[in-house]
Amino acid sequence: MVQPTISIRSVVATDVQYKDEAAKVVNAAYRSEGGWTTEKDIVSGERCTAEMMQDFILQNGKPHTLFFAFDQDQVVGTVQIQYSPEHPGEAEIGLFSVSPTHQSRGIGGKLVRQAMQEMPRLGYHTAMMHVLENRPEILAWYKKLGFFETGERIPFIWPEMLKVDKDLHFLTLKKSVEIL
Repeated sequence: MVQPTISIRSVVATDVQYKDEAAKVVNAAYRSEGGWTTEKDIVSGERCTAEMMQDFILQNGKPHTLFFAFDQDQVVGTVQIQYSPEHPGEAEIGLFSVSPTHQSRGIGGKLVRQAMQEMPRLGYHTAMMHVLENRPEILAWYKKLGFFETGERIPFIWPEMLKVDKDLHFLTLKKSVEIL
């Protein structure tokens, strides 16, 4: 269950002060020993740098909406709505992470629901995400949230980072969002 101290909000420019902390949360969620979301045995390298996080916070590059989950003043989770000009009406949920020390408390579900609630206000009717095909536990979790597999597979875009089968693909998942 989510602890009462957890709050989620969209980032503002002054949140650049949290860029290092937020990048560490993303990397810990995907590249550390702890937590059930780790990909450390599948993918090498950093998932996110502090410089990348700064660009996301300051919205340098492509437009997006980024949310942080806070436990008091500490960043413990992230999620981003990434706009897709190739797919009008659809946006990708990305940069989704919860610190391993805060996983299994409902924070991840709360982050995804926050992104899903924001999407209609931004003009999107469909949420999309890409999940590694060799992660059945992650796929099952997203299905519990109402996402379904589309049948589309796309190649992993950084094969040099893979520690396993270089032919690994992402599965595309989608979910309709309610227009408010």
